[in-house]
Amino acid sequence: MQTIETTAADAASATTTVGNAALHAMPSVKLNQINARTTVSTDVGKGKPRDTLPPMDYQPRLSVELAESDDQGLVRQPRAHYVGEFKRGIEKTARATLETCRVVYEASRMLDSYEFQNFCKEIGYRDSSSTIRKFIAIGKVYPRFIQYAEQLPSSWTNIYQITQIPADHFEEMLKNGRRLDQLKGSRLQTLIGNTRPLNDLCEPLKFNSDVGGFPFAKLVSLKKFDDVDWRAIEKAMSELEARLPIKFVVPKELLNIVEQRRLIRYQSAKKHYTHQEFKPETWDMGEEANRTFPREEPTPVNAKK
Repeated sequence: MQTIETTAADAASATTTVGNAALHAMPSVKLNQINARTTVSTDVGKGKPRDTLPPMDYQPRLSVELAESDDQGLVRQPRAHYVGEFKRGIEKTARATLETCRVVYEASRMLDSYEFQNFCKEIGYRDSSSTIRKFIAIGKVYPRFIQYAEQLPSSWTNIYQITQIPADHFEEMLKNGRRLDQLKGSRLQTLIGNTRPLNDLCEPLKFNSDVGGFPFAKLVSLKKFDDVDWRAIEKAMSELEARLPIKFVVPKELLNIVEQRRLIRYQSAKKHYTHQEFKPETWDMGEEANRTFPREEPTPVNAKK
């Protein structure tokens, strides 16, 4: 830090240098008659920022897990001990699931529809939900499954899937000493498929309330399409919707882009085709509409004769 002793008048008329130009600072008040000694201090070479903001803190908040320190009082046990404890925990979970679902099953059998509806509401479910339906299915087989609780998986959804396999295959597994928790993956899904009713094609489909129907397929474009392609796709979808009880659900983002591009083309047509008129009789309205209202073939404006 450099300190310069000067008078107030000298300090008020100090000369500063900006680039190569010398600028004289004009005093805001006249200090010619004031001879008081003043001290002017400047920071030289330090480059310290003034009134800087504190650095941003991007660290996330501490979670419950990270806030808890590791238990230092654990005693080492053999590996078999941990395996046994884990399996006992799985069995306890399976037994608790069976007992909980048995309560729901008994309530569905003994309460009238109004009371059962309120029962489901009080335990946090709707009486028509798929979860309640699956709880009832598990509770129904409680007398059979409770004997093999040590073989059941811990997840109630997996237990429900085992209730849907063929009964003869279930008995065969128990007879041959095969554990029920070994049923997994594609093998389990194949067995479940053997018991699905064949009289209802929509049984494996989930009803989607947003679209008001059962989604059963996915429409895939094999190439990038332009406006002409999309117009043909729209006509094809409209014709299928008119003939069949189906509905095509197009993402809103795509529909917004299509509408914006159509508006741009419309504005361009109004601007550049001022000497032509729109002729609806030349529009392609689809095969059935064209048969009802004969369509004229459009004639190019600048066609050579």
